[in-house]
Amino acid sequence: MSDLATRNTAGDLGRLSRRDFIKLGTAVGAAAGTLALGSRRLMAMEQKLGGDDISAVTGAQRQSVPYTCLVCNIEDGGVAFIENGRIVKLEGNMDHPNTRGKLCAKGNSGFLHVYDPDRIMTPLLRTGRRGEGKWKRISYDEATSLLAKKLREVIDRAKSEGDEAILNEIVFKWGRNRTGGAVHRFMHALGSNAMINHTNICESSKKVGLEPSWGPDIESCDWANTKYIINFGSNVLETAYFMNPNAQRLVDGVVGNKAKLVSFDVRLSNTSAFADEAYFPYPGTDGVIALAMAQVIMNEGLYDADFIRDWTNVTAEQLRTHLKPYTPEFASEESGVPAAAIRRIAREFATTKPATTFSYRGPVKHVYGTYQEAAIHMLNVITGNVEKKGGYCLPRGMDWPQPQPVPPKGKVPSVLAAPPLYPLASHHVSTHAPYMIMKGEAKVSVWMHLYDNPVYTYPSSHVWAHLLKDEALLPFVVSFSPYMSETTELADLIIPDVTYLERHDPESMPSGLYPCLSIRQPVIKPLGGTQEFRQTLIDVIKKVDPDGSLGIRQYFAFDTVEDWMRAHFDAIPGLKDEGGWEFMKRKGVWPIYGQVDKTTSKIVDKNGNEVEPEYGLYKKPVPAADLEGAEVDADGTIRKGGKAIGVRIGDQSYVGFATPSRRIELYKQSFKDYGFNPLPVYKRLPSRDKRSDELVLTTFKVNVHTQSRTASLKYLAELYHKNPAWIHPKTAAARGIADGDLIRVASDVGYIVTRAHVTEGIHPEVIAISTACGHSAYGRLAQLKQRQAAADWAQGGDPDITHNVWWDDKGVHPNPIIRLAVDPIGGSQGWFDTLVRVSKAEPGDQYGDVEASVEASIKDYEQTLRLAYTGDLHRINHKEVDIDWDHLPEPGLHVGGH
Repeated sequence: MSDLATRNTAGDLGRLSRRDFIKLGTAVGAAAGTLALGSRRLMAMEQKLGGDDISAVTGAQRQSVPYTCLVCNIEDGGVAFIENGRIVKLEGNMDHPNTRGKLCAKGNSGFLHVYDPDRIMTPLLRTGRRGEGKWKRISYDEATSLLAKKLREVIDRAKSEGDEAILNEIVFKWGRNRTGGAVHRFMHALGSNAMINHTNICESSKKVGLEPSWGPDIESCDWANTKYIINFGSNVLETAYFMNPNAQRLVDGVVGNKAKLVSFDVRLSNTSAFADEAYFPYPGTDGVIALAMAQVIMNEGLYDADFIRDWTNVTAEQLRTHLKPYTPEFASEESGVPAAAIRRIAREFATTKPATTFSYRGPVKHVYGTYQEAAIHMLNVITGNVEKKGGYCLPRGMDWPQPQPVPPKGKVPSVLAAPPLYPLASHHVSTHAPYMIMKGEAKVSVWMHLYDNPVYTYPSSHVWAHLLKDEALLPFVVSFSPYMSETTELADLIIPDVTYLERHDPESMPSGLYPCLSIRQPVIKPLGGTQEFRQTLIDVIKKVDPDGSLGIRQYFAFDTVEDWMRAHFDAIPGLKDEGGWEFMKRKGVWPIYGQVDKTTSKIVDKNGNEVEPEYGLYKKPVPAADLEGAEVDADGTIRKGGKAIGVRIGDQSYVGFATPSRRIELYKQSFKDYGFNPLPVYKRLPSRDKRSDELVLTTFKVNVHTQSRTASLKYLAELYHKNPAWIHPKTAAARGIADGDLIRVASDVGYIVTRAHVTEGIHPEVIAISTACGHSAYGRLAQLKQRQAAADWAQGGDPDITHNVWWDDKGVHPNPIIRLAVDPIGGSQGWFDTLVRVSKAEPGDQYGDVEASVEASIKDYEQTLRLAYTGDLHRINHKEVDIDWDHLPEPGLHVGGH
């Protein structure tokens, strides 16, 4: 050992030079390594970006298996490292072009789902009352036989009565369906269209604000190459949907490309804190800010005249006329954002090239949120920033074939899946389902749910618990959850799925500008003999139609789940040449665009040159063969066989956008057909005229949790387990509230008792509570009952959870008091429209108390129907719907209040 390592007095250490100190650290480190590992284990290893892992015990290479994450909905590419049959580490897949080898905290912790001690390890049949917690362990064979029997009873009744509408009494609800078509195949094979998703509590009004305009239901911003970003109400750097690939590219743009970021949010989110400028508008006013910016851009001639002329269905003059009432001063009165700032940011956005906006839940989770999304989208269109490098781009996804034959849809529409009062809400209105069933508007015989927990995740969530406990309205309830959630505990039969690291799925998430396919595959065999959902579907169908006489069995003619996956991938051109399914199992993603550069983090080819994404997708030429026999309309739309296939601009034929005119349709005829404004407008919400003692309740997501699904993961729960209510100092002081005080937050539905977090990082008229905490089920850790014995049906066996949980606060969930309020256009739940009264806790109040009224929530449901296109309030709020360009609606019409 070096003499330097023997110096041990303070004086000697004080005389060490910097070089001597480095030598000392190197010498001591090398000696420690030698003592720990022995000379046999010393090895020189060049540091790599990822893809390899070495056992800390044996020094042997660990087995690596690629997969696609499903802790949130971005579906990052990952690699699992396996040692002795156990998952010991997860990291990003370096071959995935959009996630570039990175996983977020949720993704890194995902293996804990597999080893959750409260995971359900066997099918269960209820023996007591619903919710009583009494279960009988049964086999998968018994469970699938029972479900098949219940399904066959409905099918036989439909046949005997000659009424195919009865088949819609078979209902399937999902919260996250990434099965690549498996659920639709199953339900359509049974003849039912009664499938409802969670999208109206997520982003449906964003989708409906975009789809009629340019085709896809989302955008893919080229943040890495942009120079200016306006963020409306989205927390890109933190929320589940953006945490990894989009956050990476946003940071690339702001840090690497010196882009300016301007953020509008009611709360100081991580994204707003990262921005160059952050503004705190009143909730529900993002749209009027965007309309005012558009007015400035159009009035000052800062728009892209050529793009508006060639690629939209309006003229510049029509837009100027429509936008005339939306002055920055009017927007300032409504939002609280200074008019001078609105005007300046509009000019900067229009004159800085390239630029892009982004928005998500903040603007659209309001009544009339669809208008807000359409207004924000319009900013990109009028400035010509669409499909440009650094601009606002179309999403890049890929498709895969479905195994033949494909079952047809059911013959009768489902009123649950497509409520007649919401014809434009193309992503369902699932919040209305319990009320429709309770009022007798829909009948259910078999209710199934997957990746779904509405008793926790929905507004007025107590209504879902009320419905699920009613055996007359829901005679047979089946859960496919591997966890005993608040909803699963109210089932009759549980057929547990496996975790995402033990199952198969095809996947393509447009999380970046490189389109790709990826797979989910078991990185280990399903634990304890559990069975993946796809196998359960195969088993059930074969028992419903054992001899094929119903014509159902033919759609599930798979010997194994892997055969099903081969049918997806083995016939895809290009992928087939590289090995199809076998290639996907080995690499996890296709195509491989290149590798991640160690210095720039860009995707580069073998020569180190950046592999650039493709831009200008709408300007691809229509293939010559497709033009043969085609006709061109007066407006330039190219049609063949009655279908629009492109658009003629000058003497060129382009594929254009996926709309009826193949242009961007800022003017939406479908909106006008149902009495809504065809151009985006601003509707003043009731909360804008609230009483002085009321605040607007908003919710938010945090970077280490995903909805209801991660509170049982110790690594994440340790980081975030309590969710006090954010309240502004002035607002708190006016109510005599100090930081940490127990407070009562009350809406007209009920109240919760929680604690206050007094902070200047929130609008003074807003109170914000995270939705990540406050479970009454979902395992012992989520409920802080970790010292109780595990159930006999659970996996059990995690002393780390039993003995090493130091926190004693599980949080308080706000959803029971959030009022039902639905956008009549896009169908979105108005998460941020609930008005509450906040005060110090009353005598007898205890932290975590929750009271909520089903009757009050039913009244809210009846109120939402008044805003539907047939309702009386709709006729009031849209009494002047754009009859012609000289009769445009005035801004600020009031929406009927609750």
